[in-house]
Amino acid sequence: MENFDAEICMDEAGRLALIELPFNAREAFCRPKGPVFVTGTINNISYRSKLLSRGGGKFVMIVDKAMQKRLGFDGKSMQAHVAMASDDEDGPRAGIREPELMTCGMDTLTAIKTRRSIRKFTPEPVSQKIIDTILCAGLYAPTAKDKRPCHFVVIKDKALLSELAQAQANAAMLSGAAFAVAVCGDKTREGMREFMYADCAAAAQNILLSLHALGLGGVWCGVAANSDWQKLLIHRLALPPKVEPAAVIAAGWPAEEKETPARWDPAQLHYDRW
Repeated sequence: MENFDAEICMDEAGRLALIELPFNAREAFCRPKGPVFVTGTINNISYRSKLLSRGGGKFVMIVDKAMQKRLGFDGKSMQAHVAMASDDEDGPRAGIREPELMTCGMDTLTAIKTRRSIRKFTPEPVSQKIIDTILCAGLYAPTAKDKRPCHFVVIKDKALLSELAQAQANAAMLSGAAFAVAVCGDKTREGMREFMYADCAAAAQNILLSLHALGLGGVWCGVAANSDWQKLLIHRLALPPKVEPAAVIAAGWPAEEKETPARWDPAQLHYDRW
């Protein structure tokens, strides 16, 4: 992590707000080639960005309009304290180990066929080891071009769960959940919204399947783009600019059982063409 004081100023054309780095980013973050992505805070406000090389080991970071607004930037110049670390897209972070995870005896096809949406939960708490396991399952979901734009916000605060439940009738079960997971997409990692939403959907499905396989229940609460509920989630979860919630999964120990309906329907199956 690099910490430094810098000036946010406009470029010569007056179109881009920039921060010039006082060090060679490739050397500091061990990135000999390829794009350099960074994450951290500017005046304690979170960001994620891609650095631009100006040659000779000099790099700048663009401060987008959403971040300018959050910082109160006047469009001329501003002093800022920057904390910056590498955000490596190309592989696992060095030195980070996965936590100890749960195992289960349910096979994949059984989990897929017998999973049901559970909306009633017992008050029994869920261990952190189980939460780590379902989050890990989400991180291992397929992702377009290996961009991995998904972030998960685990919500355990009962007051916040109740607030979110009251604001969306279709998410009323959140008030009784042991926890929830907001599946969010980072548009700075994946610029194609269709791909970002698909990645988030794949992660959400992995989380739901792992919940079921471990004996818990869960239900997918959709988040409509530009809805009041989406805006509330962004505000209450303090999501950084260009990160948006795509789904919220309510989870806990099930207080209801549901039969598995027959889903095989030849009328929905096609080969080579419709």
